[in-house]
Amino acid sequence: MPPPRTEQATKPSDGRGGGRSQTPRVGFVFVVPSPHPGPPSGRVRWRDWAGLDEGPAGLIADRVLANDDVADYVRFRAVCVPWRRCCADPRARGVLDDPRLYPRQWIMLRDDYEQEQLATAAARHGIRRRFLNTRTGQCVQVDVPELRDHGVLRATADGLLFLHCKTSKAVRLLNPLTRQTAELPPSTAAAGFVECPPCCAGLVDHRTVYLYYYRRMAIARPGDDRWVLLDTGPQLMIRSTVFFAGQLYGVTAGGVLVTVDMAGGGGPRLVVAAEGPKPFTFSSMMMDTVHLVDNGDGDLRLVHRMLRQVRGCDDHYTYRRMYRVYRVNLSTGKTTLRDRRNLGGRAIFIDRYGWPGGLSVSPRVFPFLSADTIYLGKIGAYHVRDGSIEPSCQWFRLLAHSLSIADSLIAYVSG
Repeated sequence: MPPPRTEQATKPSDGRGGGRSQTPRVGFVFVVPSPHPGPPSGRVRWRDWAGLDEGPAGLIADRVLANDDVADYVRFRAVCVPWRRCCADPRARGVLDDPRLYPRQWIMLRDDYEQEQLATAAARHGIRRRFLNTRTGQCVQVDVPELRDHGVLRATADGLLFLHCKTSKAVRLLNPLTRQTAELPPSTAAAGFVECPPCCAGLVDHRTVYLYYYRRMAIARPGDDRWVLLDTGPQLMIRSTVFFAGQLYGVTAGGVLVTVDMAGGGGPRLVVAAEGPKPFTFSSMMMDTVHLVDNGDGDLRLVHRMLRQVRGCDDHYTYRRMYRVYRVNLSTGKTTLRDRRNLGGRAIFIDRYGWPGGLSVSPRVFPFLSADTIYLGKIGAYHVRDGSIEPSCQWFRLLAHSLSIADSLIAYVSG
Protein backbone atom coordinates (compact mmCIF):
# COMPACT_ATOMS: atom_id res chain seq x y z
CA MET A 1 0.00 0.00 0.00
CA PRO A 2 1.65 3.31 -1.03
CA PRO A 3 1.99 6.05 1.57
CA PRO A 4 -1.38 7.81 1.57
CA ARG A 5 -1.65 11.52 1.09
CA THR A 6 -3.05 13.21 4.14
CA GLU A 7 -4.98 16.30 5.02
CA GLN A 8 -5.34 17.85 8.44
CA ALA A 9 -8.61 19.46 9.52
CA THR A 10 -7.65 22.68 11.28
CA LYS A 11 -9.32 26.03 11.62
CA PRO A 12 -8.75 28.78 14.19
CA SER A 13 -11.51 29.63 16.61
CA ASP A 14 -13.89 32.38 15.61
CA GLY A 15 -13.34 34.10 18.95
CA ARG A 16 -16.82 33.38 20.33
CA GLY A 17 -15.77 30.47 22.50
CA GLY A 18 -17.50 27.82 20.44
CA GLY A 19 -16.14 28.06 16.94
CA ARG A 20 -19.64 27.93 15.38
CA SER A 21 -18.74 29.56 12.10
CA GLN A 22 -18.48 27.73 8.83
CA THR A 23 -15.18 26.25 7.76
CA PRO A 24 -13.67 26.16 4.29
CA ARG A 25 -12.44 23.04 2.67
CA VAL A 26 -9.25 21.66 4.10
CA GLY A 27 -6.22 21.29 1.88
CA PHE A 28 -3.89 18.43 1.20
CA VAL A 29 -0.49 17.91 2.78
CA PHE A 30 1.74 15.22 1.38
CA VAL A 31 3.76 13.23 3.92
CA VAL A 32 6.32 10.88 2.43
CA PRO A 33 8.83 9.55 5.01
CA SER A 34 12.16 8.31 3.72
CA PRO A 35 14.73 6.12 5.44
CA HIS A 36 17.44 7.31 3.00
CA PRO A 37 18.34 10.93 3.86
CA GLY A 38 21.40 10.79 1.64
CA PRO A 39 25.07 11.19 2.47
CA PRO A 40 26.17 13.22 5.49
CA SER A 41 26.72 16.92 5.02
CA GLY A 42 28.40 19.26 7.47
CA ARG A 43 28.02 18.19 11.06
CA VAL A 44 24.79 16.28 10.52
CA ARG A 45 25.22 12.70 11.70
CA TRP A 46 23.93 10.25 9.14
CA ARG A 47 22.26 7.01 10.26
CA ASP A 48 21.43 4.04 8.10
CA TRP A 49 17.82 3.73 9.29
CA ALA A 50 17.05 1.20 6.59
CA GLY A 51 19.78 -0.98 8.04
CA LEU A 52 18.06 -1.49 11.38
CA ASP A 53 18.07 -5.16 12.20
CA GLU A 54 14.98 -7.15 13.08
CA GLY A 55 15.18 -6.49 16.81
CA PRO A 56 14.98 -2.66 16.94
CA ALA A 57 12.74 -2.38 13.86
CA GLY A 58 10.37 -5.02 15.19
CA LEU A 59 10.22 -3.26 18.57
CA ILE A 60 9.41 0.05 16.88
CA ALA A 61 6.68 -1.65 14.84
CA ASP A 62 5.13 -3.11 18.00
CA ARG A 63 5.19 0.31 19.67
CA VAL A 64 3.58 1.89 16.61
CA LEU A 65 0.82 -0.72 16.62
CA ALA A 66 0.27 -0.22 20.35
CA ASN A 67 -0.66 3.42 19.67
CA ASP A 68 -4.10 2.20 18.54
CA ASP A 69 -3.76 3.50 14.98
CA VAL A 70 -3.14 0.82 12.39
CA ALA A 71 -2.51 3.49 9.72
CA ASP A 72 0.86 4.28 11.34
CA TYR A 73 1.75 0.59 11.20
CA VAL A 74 0.86 0.45 7.50
CA ARG A 75 3.01 3.53 6.84
CA PHE A 76 5.93 2.04 8.77
CA ARG A 77 5.83 -1.11 6.64
CA ALA A 78 5.61 0.98 3.46
CA VAL A 79 8.80 2.96 4.10
CA CYS A 80 11.28 0.39 2.79
CA VAL A 81 11.77 -3.32 2.14
CA PRO A 82 13.99 -3.97 5.21
CA TRP A 83 11.41 -2.49 7.57
CA ARG A 84 8.64 -4.42 5.86
CA ARG A 85 10.56 -7.66 6.43
CA CYS A 86 10.67 -6.96 10.16
CA CYS A 87 6.90 -6.52 10.47
CA ALA A 88 4.21 -9.13 10.12
CA ASP A 89 2.01 -8.68 7.06
CA PRO A 90 -1.54 -8.02 8.32
CA ARG A 91 -2.98 -9.86 5.32
CA ALA A 92 -1.42 -13.08 6.62
CA ARG A 93 -4.01 -13.02 9.42
CA GLY A 94 -7.79 -13.07 9.41
CA VAL A 95 -9.56 -9.73 9.48
CA LEU A 96 -10.92 -10.44 12.99
CA ASP A 97 -7.87 -12.25 14.37
CA ASP A 98 -6.04 -9.25 15.85
CA PRO A 99 -8.12 -6.32 17.19
CA ARG A 100 -4.98 -4.15 17.19
CA LEU A 101 -5.27 -4.06 13.40
CA TYR A 102 -8.83 -2.71 13.40
CA PRO A 103 -9.07 0.76 11.82
CA ARG A 104 -10.90 2.08 14.87
CA GLN A 105 -11.44 5.84 14.90
CA TRP A 106 -11.32 5.82 11.06
CA ILE A 107 -14.56 6.50 9.19
CA MET A 108 -15.21 6.54 5.46
CA LEU A 109 -16.61 9.85 4.24
CA ARG A 110 -19.15 10.35 1.50
CA ASP A 111 -18.09 12.57 -1.37
CA ASP A 112 -21.15 14.68 -2.05
CA TYR A 113 -23.13 14.59 1.20
CA GLU A 114 -26.79 14.12 0.16
CA GLN A 115 -26.04 13.27 -3.48
CA GLU A 116 -23.91 10.17 -2.98
CA GLN A 117 -25.62 6.97 -1.91
CA LEU A 118 -23.50 3.96 -1.02
CA ALA A 119 -26.43 1.54 -1.13
CA THR A 120 -25.99 -1.83 -2.80
CA ALA A 121 -28.57 -1.11 -5.48
CA ALA A 122 -26.75 2.12 -6.43
CA ALA A 123 -23.37 0.46 -7.16
CA ARG A 124 -21.17 1.31 -9.08
CA HIS A 125 -19.47 3.73 -6.64
CA GLY A 126 -16.26 5.71 -6.79
CA ILE A 127 -13.34 3.66 -5.53
CA ARG A 128 -11.05 6.43 -4.23
CA ARG A 129 -12.36 7.26 -0.77
CA ARG A 130 -11.46 9.64 2.02
CA PHE A 131 -11.07 8.21 5.51
CA LEU A 132 -11.09 10.53 8.51
CA ASN A 133 -9.51 9.78 11.87
CA THR A 134 -11.99 11.19 14.38
CA ARG A 135 -9.39 11.19 17.16
CA THR A 136 -6.60 13.08 15.36
CA GLY A 137 -8.37 14.88 12.51
CA GLN A 138 -6.10 13.31 9.91
CA CYS A 139 -7.58 12.35 6.55
CA VAL A 140 -6.15 9.82 4.07
CA GLN A 141 -7.18 8.69 0.62
CA VAL A 142 -7.49 4.95 0.03
CA ASP A 143 -8.68 3.00 -3.01
CA VAL A 144 -11.50 0.52 -2.33
CA PRO A 145 -11.92 -1.31 -5.67
CA GLU A 146 -14.70 -3.49 -4.26
CA LEU A 147 -17.03 -0.49 -4.51
CA ARG A 148 -17.31 -1.04 -8.25
CA ASP A 149 -19.96 -3.69 -7.59
CA HIS A 150 -20.60 -3.54 -3.83
CA GLY A 151 -22.59 -1.29 -1.56
CA VAL A 152 -21.67 -0.40 2.01
CA LEU A 153 -23.94 -1.39 4.89
CA ARG A 154 -24.31 0.99 7.79
CA ALA A 155 -22.22 -0.57 10.51
CA THR A 156 -20.83 -0.30 14.02
CA ALA A 157 -17.64 -2.25 13.48
CA ASP A 158 -14.56 -0.34 14.71
CA GLY A 159 -13.88 1.04 11.23
CA LEU A 160 -14.33 -2.24 9.34
CA LEU A 161 -16.51 -2.08 6.22
CA PHE A 162 -19.41 -4.43 5.53
CA LEU A 163 -19.72 -4.78 1.75
CA HIS A 164 -22.84 -6.17 0.04
CA CYS A 165 -22.46 -7.40 -3.54
CA LYS A 166 -25.06 -6.08 -5.97
CA THR A 167 -25.24 -9.24 -8.09
CA SER A 168 -24.38 -12.22 -5.87
CA LYS A 169 -25.68 -10.71 -2.57
CA ALA A 170 -22.42 -11.86 -0.96
CA VAL A 171 -21.44 -10.11 2.26
CA ARG A 172 -17.77 -9.32 2.77
CA LEU A 173 -15.86 -7.80 5.66
CA LEU A 174 -13.01 -5.46 4.70
CA ASN A 175 -10.29 -3.64 6.60
CA PRO A 176 -9.73 -0.74 4.18
CA LEU A 177 -6.30 0.19 5.58
CA THR A 178 -4.68 -3.27 5.74
CA ARG A 179 -6.72 -4.84 2.88
CA GLN A 180 -7.65 -7.83 5.05
CA THR A 181 -10.90 -9.42 3.89
CA ALA A 182 -13.28 -12.12 5.07
CA GLU A 183 -16.09 -13.91 3.28
CA LEU A 184 -19.42 -14.09 5.10
CA PRO A 185 -22.56 -15.99 4.09
CA PRO A 186 -24.66 -14.20 1.45
CA SER A 187 -27.60 -12.21 2.73
CA THR A 188 -29.91 -14.67 0.96
CA ALA A 189 -28.67 -17.34 3.41
CA ALA A 190 -30.40 -15.55 6.28
CA ALA A 191 -34.10 -16.12 6.87
CA GLY A 192 -36.04 -12.90 6.53
CA PHE A 193 -33.44 -11.09 4.41
CA VAL A 194 -34.38 -12.53 1.02
CA GLU A 195 -37.03 -9.96 0.17
CA CYS A 196 -35.64 -7.18 2.38
CA PRO A 197 -31.91 -6.47 2.40
CA PRO A 198 -30.27 -5.81 5.78
CA CYS A 199 -30.34 -2.19 6.88
CA CYS A 200 -27.22 -2.35 9.04
CA ALA A 201 -24.48 -4.64 10.28
CA GLY A 202 -21.69 -4.76 12.82
CA LEU A 203 -19.55 -6.74 15.21
CA VAL A 204 -21.07 -8.81 18.00
CA ASP A 205 -17.62 -9.50 19.46
CA HIS A 206 -14.13 -10.01 18.05
CA ARG A 207 -15.16 -13.23 16.28
CA THR A 208 -18.83 -12.77 15.33
CA VAL A 209 -20.76 -10.33 13.13
CA TYR A 210 -24.44 -9.55 12.69
CA LEU A 211 -26.98 -8.31 10.15
CA TYR A 212 -30.14 -6.51 11.20
CA TYR A 213 -33.39 -5.52 9.52
CA TYR A 214 -36.42 -4.33 11.43
CA ARG A 215 -36.99 -7.04 14.10
CA ARG A 216 -34.66 -9.61 12.57
CA MET A 217 -31.07 -10.11 13.70
CA ALA A 218 -28.80 -12.80 12.27
CA ILE A 219 -25.24 -13.65 13.30
CA ALA A 220 -22.36 -15.53 11.67
CA ARG A 221 -18.59 -15.91 11.68
CA PRO A 222 -16.21 -15.71 8.72
CA GLY A 223 -16.28 -19.02 6.87
CA ASP A 224 -19.79 -20.00 8.00
CA ASP A 225 -22.27 -21.28 5.40
CA ARG A 226 -25.36 -19.56 6.79
CA TRP A 227 -26.60 -16.93 9.20
CA VAL A 228 -28.17 -17.92 12.53
CA LEU A 229 -31.37 -16.00 13.20
CA LEU A 230 -31.84 -14.73 16.75
CA ASP A 231 -35.26 -14.50 18.35
CA THR A 232 -35.70 -10.79 19.09
CA GLY A 233 -39.39 -11.11 19.94
CA PRO A 234 -42.30 -9.11 18.51
CA GLN A 235 -41.75 -6.15 20.83
CA LEU A 236 -37.96 -6.03 20.80
CA MET A 237 -37.21 -3.49 18.10
CA ILE A 238 -33.61 -2.33 18.35
CA ARG A 239 -33.28 1.39 17.69
CA SER A 240 -29.54 2.05 17.98
CA THR A 241 -26.36 0.01 18.33
CA VAL A 242 -22.75 0.56 19.34
CA PHE A 243 -19.64 -1.63 19.51
CA PHE A 244 -18.21 -0.75 22.91
CA ALA A 245 -15.38 -2.42 24.85
CA GLY A 246 -15.35 -5.36 22.45
CA GLN A 247 -19.09 -6.07 22.66
CA LEU A 248 -22.26 -5.18 20.78
CA TYR A 249 -24.88 -3.19 22.68
CA GLY A 250 -28.27 -2.10 21.42
CA VAL A 251 -31.10 -0.06 22.87
CA THR A 252 -34.70 -1.12 22.28
CA ALA A 253 -37.80 0.97 21.71
CA GLY A 254 -38.54 0.56 25.40
CA GLY A 255 -35.19 1.99 26.46
CA VAL A 256 -33.66 -1.34 27.52
CA LEU A 257 -30.01 -2.02 26.66
CA VAL A 258 -29.40 -5.49 25.27
CA THR A 259 -26.40 -7.50 24.15
CA VAL A 260 -25.82 -10.92 22.60
CA ASP A 261 -24.89 -13.70 25.01
CA MET A 262 -22.62 -16.05 23.05
CA ALA A 263 -21.57 -18.23 25.99
CA GLY A 264 -24.92 -19.20 27.49
CA GLY A 265 -26.55 -22.57 27.04
CA GLY A 266 -29.02 -23.01 24.23
CA GLY A 267 -27.08 -20.96 21.68
CA PRO A 268 -26.69 -17.21 21.16
CA ARG A 269 -29.49 -15.04 22.50
CA LEU A 270 -30.28 -11.44 23.36
CA VAL A 271 -30.01 -10.59 27.06
CA VAL A 272 -30.56 -7.42 29.06
CA ALA A 273 -27.34 -5.49 29.74
CA ALA A 274 -28.83 -2.46 31.52
CA GLU A 275 -32.23 -1.00 32.32
CA GLY A 276 -33.14 2.40 30.96
CA PRO A 277 -34.33 5.18 33.27
CA LYS A 278 -37.92 4.83 32.07
CA PRO A 279 -39.80 3.63 28.99
CA PHE A 280 -39.37 5.93 26.03
CA THR A 281 -42.24 7.16 23.91
CA PHE A 282 -42.19 6.23 20.24
CA SER A 283 -44.81 6.98 17.66
CA SER A 284 -45.23 6.63 13.94
CA MET A 285 -43.93 10.19 13.66
CA MET A 286 -40.73 9.25 15.49
CA MET A 287 -41.30 11.89 18.16
CA ASP A 288 -38.66 10.29 20.39
CA THR A 289 -35.39 8.68 19.36
CA VAL A 290 -32.56 7.13 21.36
CA HIS A 291 -28.90 7.01 20.40
CA LEU A 292 -26.01 5.04 21.90
CA VAL A 293 -22.68 6.87 21.79
CA ASP A 294 -19.16 5.84 22.74
CA ASN A 295 -18.07 9.15 24.25
CA GLY A 296 -14.39 8.48 23.69
CA ASP A 297 -13.51 8.77 27.39
CA GLY A 298 -14.37 5.21 28.40
CA ASP A 299 -18.03 6.07 29.00
CA LEU A 300 -21.07 4.77 27.15
CA ARG A 301 -23.74 7.44 26.74
CA LEU A 302 -27.41 7.23 25.83
CA VAL A 303 -28.91 10.32 24.19
CA HIS A 304 -32.70 10.66 24.43
CA ARG A 305 -34.13 13.06 21.84
CA MET A 306 -37.66 14.19 22.67
CA LEU A 307 -40.41 16.35 21.22
CA ARG A 308 -42.47 17.86 24.02
CA GLN A 309 -45.32 20.32 24.28
CA VAL A 310 -44.43 23.43 26.28
CA ARG A 311 -46.41 26.52 27.24
CA GLY A 312 -45.27 29.79 25.70
CA CYS A 313 -45.30 33.25 27.22
CA ASP A 314 -48.74 33.98 25.72
CA ASP A 315 -50.26 30.78 27.18
CA HIS A 316 -50.17 29.11 23.79
CA TYR A 317 -48.63 25.66 23.57
CA THR A 318 -45.90 24.82 21.14
CA TYR A 319 -43.61 21.87 20.50
CA ARG A 320 -39.95 21.96 21.40
CA ARG A 321 -37.06 19.56 20.96
CA MET A 322 -35.37 18.50 24.18
CA TYR A 323 -32.41 16.25 24.90
CA ARG A 324 -31.32 14.20 27.87
CA VAL A 325 -27.99 12.42 28.12
CA TYR A 326 -27.50 9.39 30.37
CA ARG A 327 -24.38 7.54 31.43
CA VAL A 328 -24.65 3.76 31.12
CA ASN A 329 -22.96 1.74 33.87
CA LEU A 330 -22.61 -1.77 32.49
CA SER A 331 -21.22 -3.08 35.79
CA THR A 332 -24.37 -2.21 37.74
CA GLY A 333 -26.81 -2.37 34.83
CA LYS A 334 -28.06 1.15 35.59
CA THR A 335 -28.32 4.42 33.69
CA THR A 336 -27.91 7.79 35.39
CA LEU A 337 -28.84 11.24 34.10
CA ARG A 338 -25.84 13.43 33.34
CA ASP A 339 -25.71 17.18 33.78
CA ARG A 340 -28.01 18.23 30.95
CA ARG A 341 -25.84 21.29 30.28
CA ASN A 342 -22.62 19.34 29.93
CA LEU A 343 -21.45 16.68 27.46
CA GLY A 344 -17.93 16.54 28.86
CA GLY A 345 -16.80 19.11 26.32
CA ARG A 346 -17.57 16.78 23.41
CA ALA A 347 -19.52 17.29 20.20
CA ILE A 348 -21.97 14.48 19.43
CA PHE A 349 -23.36 13.67 15.97
CA ILE A 350 -26.57 11.66 15.71
CA ASP A 351 -29.00 10.59 13.01
CA ARG A 352 -32.67 11.56 13.12
CA TYR A 353 -33.71 7.91 13.37
CA GLY A 354 -31.01 6.47 15.65
CA TRP A 355 -29.25 4.06 13.26
CA PRO A 356 -26.69 2.82 13.66
CA GLY A 357 -25.37 4.92 16.56
CA GLY A 358 -23.89 8.29 17.42
CA LEU A 359 -20.41 9.68 16.97
CA SER A 360 -18.53 11.69 19.60
CA VAL A 361 -15.55 13.90 18.71
CA SER A 362 -13.44 16.48 20.51
CA PRO A 363 -13.64 20.17 19.51
CA ARG A 364 -9.96 20.34 20.43
CA VAL A 365 -9.31 18.23 17.33
CA PHE A 366 -11.99 19.99 15.24
CA PRO A 367 -11.90 23.57 16.60
CA PHE A 368 -14.68 24.76 14.28
CA LEU A 369 -17.14 22.58 16.24
CA SER A 370 -18.82 23.74 19.43
CA ALA A 371 -18.26 21.92 22.70
CA ASP A 372 -21.24 20.39 24.55
CA THR A 373 -23.28 20.40 21.35
CA ILE A 374 -25.44 17.81 19.60
CA TYR A 375 -25.39 17.94 15.80
CA LEU A 376 -28.48 16.46 14.18
CA GLY A 377 -28.62 16.33 10.41
CA LYS A 378 -30.42 19.08 8.59
CA ILE A 379 -31.70 20.94 11.64
CA GLY A 380 -28.22 22.09 12.61
CA ALA A 381 -26.82 22.08 16.13
CA TYR A 382 -28.40 21.94 19.59
CA HIS A 383 -26.27 23.64 22.25
CA VAL A 384 -27.02 21.93 25.55
CA ARG A 385 -25.58 24.74 27.67
CA ASP A 386 -28.34 27.18 26.80
CA GLY A 387 -30.82 25.07 24.79
CA SER A 388 -30.35 27.15 21.65
CA ILE A 389 -30.59 25.69 18.16
CA GLU A 390 -28.24 26.75 15.39
CA PRO A 391 -29.95 26.39 11.99
CA SER A 392 -28.17 24.34 9.36
CA CYS A 393 -26.59 26.15 6.43
CA GLN A 394 -25.95 22.98 4.46
CA TRP A 395 -27.90 24.02 1.37
CA PHE A 396 -25.88 27.21 1.02
CA ARG A 397 -22.66 25.22 1.39
CA LEU A 398 -23.88 22.72 -1.19
CA LEU A 399 -24.47 25.54 -3.66
CA ALA A 400 -21.04 26.98 -2.89
CA HIS A 401 -19.40 23.53 -3.11
CA SER A 402 -17.62 24.01 0.22
CA LEU A 403 -18.72 21.19 2.49
CA SER A 404 -17.08 21.21 5.90
CA ILE A 405 -15.90 18.29 8.02
CA ALA A 406 -19.02 18.86 10.15
CA ASP A 407 -21.18 18.22 7.09
CA SER A 408 -19.19 15.05 6.39
CA LEU A 409 -19.68 13.80 9.96
CA ILE A 410 -23.42 14.47 9.71
CA ALA A 411 -23.51 12.55 6.43
CA TYR A 412 -21.61 9.67 8.04
CA VAL A 413 -24.06 9.14 10.90
CA SER A 414 -26.99 9.63 8.51
CA GLY A 415 -25.82 6.75 6.31
